[in-house]
Amino acid sequence: MAKAYTQDEFDQLMLKVQKVDMRVAEYLDEAGRDRWARVYATVNRGWTMTSKIAECINKHLLAAREPIYDFLEEVRKMFDRWNYTNRRSGTYTFTTLGKKFQEMLSINEYLCLRMTIEPSTEFVCHMFQLDEIPCPHAWAVIKQKHLVVDNYCSDLFMPETVVKTYDITVDPLLDEREWKIPKDILDEVVLPPRYKIPPGRPKKRRDKPLHELMAGKKRHACSTCG
Repeated sequence: MAKAYTQDEFDQLMLKVQKVDMRVAEYLDEAGRDRWARVYATVNRGWTMTSKIAECINKHLLAAREPIYDFLEEVRKMFDRWNYTNRRSGTYTFTTLGKKFQEMLSINEYLCLRMTIEPSTEFVCHMFQLDEIPCPHAWAVIKQKHLVVDNYCSDLFMPETVVKTYDITVDPLLDEREWKIPKDILDEVVLPPRYKIPPGRPKKRRDKPLHELMAGKKRHACSTCG
């Protein structure tokens, strides 16, 4: 439903959800469809579906949970590496669009080769409007009119935009003797947590949802009945 381009496609998928569990459908409606569904979005949602940043970086930080200073330093170094890698990738991209989007544009160009254009009336290609990159149908029109395809791609997909995205440096933390801590922070009293730490070694792995647990299990046929 989040990736649906048309209202009809969205409604068909919502009916399936309602048949499985009406409570889920009600929850999604209460959350606001414009926040998660592309067809209802008031801004361009793009293609990227993301999880919480804590889950994205969780596996990279298992060894650096304690103490807090070491943990924060590992986070800083990790983001610094990611920024450098992505910035370098954008800098040495010599195609019109970034690598991922250039490949997508090439695939759409190939898919339009067997299409023919029949002028009839004004028509909005919803996929093209939302993605801001020529889909196969838009490609066919652009080719017939001998237009420059680069003019119909969003600036967000250009390598120079990628470079700007990761242009912010992540500065290392100064030596503790050079810290300049505001007085209101120094005067703040940090109390211990209200709850008691349960016995046993604290767990470091997150609780996986059911779909992740099921994905790793192999199902074998019964040796007796098949």
